[in-house]
Amino acid sequence: MALLIDGFNLLYKFSDLEEMMYCNELSDARRGLLEKLKKYVQITGTRIRVVFDGKKEMFLNIRSERVGKIDVYYSLDYSADFLIKEFIKKDLNPKMATVITSDKDIISYVTHFKAKVKKSEDFAKQLNETIEKWQETVIPEKDENPIISNDEISYWENLFKEGSQ
Repeated sequence: MALLIDGFNLLYKFSDLEEMMYCNELSDARRGLLEKLKKYVQITGTRIRVVFDGKKEMFLNIRSERVGKIDVYYSLDYSADFLIKEFIKKDLNPKMATVITSDKDIISYVTHFKAKVKKSEDFAKQLNETIEKWQETVIPEKDENPIISNDEISYWENLFKEGSQ
């Protein structure tokens, strides 16, 4: 499954990134979203394209770049909405694409092409849950009251006695 993401629409669904946007930290907020998405790609193997409104930097006319395994597009003089619609319109099999947005105009347009839609707030929740579950399996919680045998206690006591001499 391929995801086509309305970048800023999704970015505002994460409170930490939304706060960055209100503090005029656009690049950091965008980078934060891409880090979350990179982790999601690492866990799920999902193919992702993200479209952001405008330019990457004020004087850079970069149309696209690859960040990890994510294809990132900048709309430059167009809107991200326009590019998302063009991606779906030109897709040979738009039924296989899922567009992540809460923008009603985009939703209406892409469903005409039979593309799937997932609202940004629902995907943000899914992304967070996926990463949390993955972290629980990778980093198991420590046992609060581990059972230590008398042999283990004796071993460590002897080790510390030797080290202090």
